[in-house]
Amino acid sequence: MSKVEEVINAVLKKVRPSAVERKAVNRVVSEVLSRIKNVASRLGFEVEVRVEGSIAKDTWISGDRDIDVFIRLPKEIGREGLESIGLRIAREAAGDKWIECYAEHPYVEAEIYGFTVDLVPCFMVSSAEEATSAVDRTPFHTDYINSHLSGELKDEVRLLKQFMKGIDVYGAEVKVQGFSGYLCELLILHYKSFIRVLEAAAYDWKPYSTVIDIENYYADSDEPLALFKAPLVVVDPVDKRRNVAAALSLQKMCEFIAASKAFIKSPDLKFFYPPPIMPLNIDEVLREIEKRGTDFVFIVTRCPKASPDVLWGQFYKSVEGIRRLLEVYDFKVIDCAVWSDESKYLIFMFELESACLPALEKHLGPPVYSREHSERFIEKYLEVVAPIAGPKIEGDRWVVYLKRKYFNACDLIGEKLLEARLGKLVYSELSRGFQIMLNEEVSEIYRDLRDFAVFFTRYLFGKPRWLL
Repeated sequence: MSKVEEVINAVLKKVRPSAVERKAVNRVVSEVLSRIKNVASRLGFEVEVRVEGSIAKDTWISGDRDIDVFIRLPKEIGREGLESIGLRIAREAAGDKWIECYAEHPYVEAEIYGFTVDLVPCFMVSSAEEATSAVDRTPFHTDYINSHLSGELKDEVRLLKQFMKGIDVYGAEVKVQGFSGYLCELLILHYKSFIRVLEAAAYDWKPYSTVIDIENYYADSDEPLALFKAPLVVVDPVDKRRNVAAALSLQKMCEFIAASKAFIKSPDLKFFYPPPIMPLNIDEVLREIEKRGTDFVFIVTRCPKASPDVLWGQFYKSVEGIRRLLEVYDFKVIDCAVWSDESKYLIFMFELESACLPALEKHLGPPVYSREHSERFIEKYLEVVAPIAGPKIEGDRWVVYLKRKYFNACDLIGEKLLEARLGKLVYSELSRGFQIMLNEEVSEIYRDLRDFAVFFTRYLFGKPRWLL
């Protein structure tokens, strides 16, 4: 038995649901379907109830505790009717423990017999082309996979999903920007095995040049590449206007390519089940910061209230906006990141070459032979603005030396943060207050928030878990 086969067999024993698990899932599904039908009948509404997602397609992984149940209503009731009627049915069927969540449509997340059950109202449409949202399209994805994916390929899907979970590229949500479950299923359907998916990624995939079109909707790859403009294009078999890999970022695609190469070269269980990250103690963290010779600036505020996808969209927009603010004022940003527990804390982190710049800033003026521009430059810095030195000539250019307005990054952030390009909800929280911490000043938060400590430790390690 080869090393690859040995690893795969070991993983299959872990990812295949047991008979006991299947029985438990079936019990919950039966209970939920019965509740929804009874509530709808009592309220006088005609609905179609379907189980969707990996449970419906039998591509779920042992240990998964999530079940998706869709409540399909006639399209004629409109968006308002969908929300009022669909949510009413979902709430009454959910039992005692539930919360209302929001995506394209609002839905109810319930806890039933230890499972997380999403009760999702959607429109009943006759084809995927008529769908007005992703949830309307989902039943067609389920039907397509169930009619095309053979039984033996379902274990291949499980292997691919677990591999992607292990290398942190699984999930199409905004926070991850990785591979969805449906995308995994289509990759297996196209390449016919887990190993062939990895081989294709390792040797054939190139960002912005790779197209997978299972139903051959397009004559060549040029049209879908031009249409979707995405790192990876996987044409939806049920709707040729949609790229199933639209949520996949260039970063996550390349991480998958690199991990695929590494696994093929040296198969190991750690790709599927990486060792947990143990956070460094605070003394080790401070030594790491000192060893790097850089400065870490942290901005700590309260987390806004919104769905995770909304939050992370705004977090990523905001961290880039703050990066740009720092760069405009000449601070060299080595890297930046954002962490949140999605409920209480939001922390932006910036690693700078230095949090302090020289007070003196060299400002280049026009060439000396540009008469009009030279005259204006000289007039400005002799009569309007008082430089520290100059104007003087260096080579063929006028030059002045000015005092920087901001030569301390923390001062800049303290005064200008709200002028950065921020997400609306993030702006609202920052306007209420925030803390700026430099290097060791983050020690208390590091000690108190273990998840943040793991996040920062991973950042300091600077490599994916499968390379540790």
